[in-house]
Amino acid sequence: MTAKAEQRLQVSTVPIQRQSVPRTRTVGGEIAIPDGASVVVTAPVTGKLLTPAKDATPLAGQSVTAGQTVFQLRPLLSPEREVPTAAERVAMANAKASLVSSQITADGDVKQSQAQVEAAQIALARAQRLFADKAGSQRDVDDAVARLDIARQTLKAAQARKELLDKLTLEAETGTITDIPVQAPCDGILRTVSSSVGQTVSIAAPLFAVVSLDPVWVRVPVYPGQRNEIETVRNALVQGLGDASEQVNVTPVAAPPSADPLAATIDLFYALPNPNGRFRPGERVEVTLPLTGETESLVVPRAAILRDIHGVAWVYANSAEHTFERRRVEVHYTTKDLAVLSRGPEIGTKVVVDGAAELFGAEFGAAK
Repeated sequence: MTAKAEQRLQVSTVPIQRQSVPRTRTVGGEIAIPDGASVVVTAPVTGKLLTPAKDATPLAGQSVTAGQTVFQLRPLLSPEREVPTAAERVAMANAKASLVSSQITADGDVKQSQAQVEAAQIALARAQRLFADKAGSQRDVDDAVARLDIARQTLKAAQARKELLDKLTLEAETGTITDIPVQAPCDGILRTVSSSVGQTVSIAAPLFAVVSLDPVWVRVPVYPGQRNEIETVRNALVQGLGDASEQVNVTPVAAPPSADPLAATIDLFYALPNPNGRFRPGERVEVTLPLTGETESLVVPRAAILRDIHGVAWVYANSAEHTFERRRVEVHYTTKDLAVLSRGPEIGTKVVVDGAAELFGAEFGAAK
């Protein structure tokens, strides 16, 4: 090949090296929901389901956060509890009278505390004037300040007690039943919605299920005879089918043992981060498992390997200046960037990387 032709094809070479390459094996896997990641929420009491807000009907597939109200549940009293007995009516009347009496007392305590605060303010002002006119002492001023603070604290406590009694009285008069919010227990999506708005449900009836999909598990079925070759304590790599742009590092998890007798496989499980919901339950993925042992082997870039119509692997060796010779190699396995050879040229032999396909076409007459 002339120098000009070599320059036009932009031929580049790299030497064959011997290096230690981690052994891996790529197999298929399946995205699975982790144990305990799906939670079913049931009705705490018998009642009627309402929406938590206007036009907020929960739907399957909707994202929810921990503590978010999915339904409002209005409890329903049993028929025999809707009409009170005579003893219950007496007790209710006594309770109402007690509340009214306590409210009157609390109102009087508030007014008395307000008067004490006003008196303490007047006493403090008088003590400050006398001290300014050199007719009083600093001690009198300090005592007046302390009495005013005590009076204010007493007023604050009396007002809080009155507000509480007023609230109890208001609830007793209205006789309404407080709705119970049914909240999502964790972040995730609504996997199923078993009940609808307006439906009357009994106690312990399933309402909805929330599933958390970050992280998810990857179930990897492998042949039992290969179990001893796999480094089950080391991380693996996962990528989507046909998507080699990004590989995600996954960690092994201790999951309940499982196997498939029909396929003669056992299952390995790995935890896969899934913050953006990229992977879905049931999706098939490629999993690159680490194998035991690292041996030194001849390696070349994957781009240097060419195969003929019979599937035989070849490389082009730079045997002399502007001279390239096709040599046969045996590829043991490949990684993302390298081809590990079980047999090939000697170490240091320069092989073509860029331009190898063009040389192959020129040799067999397929090039332009």
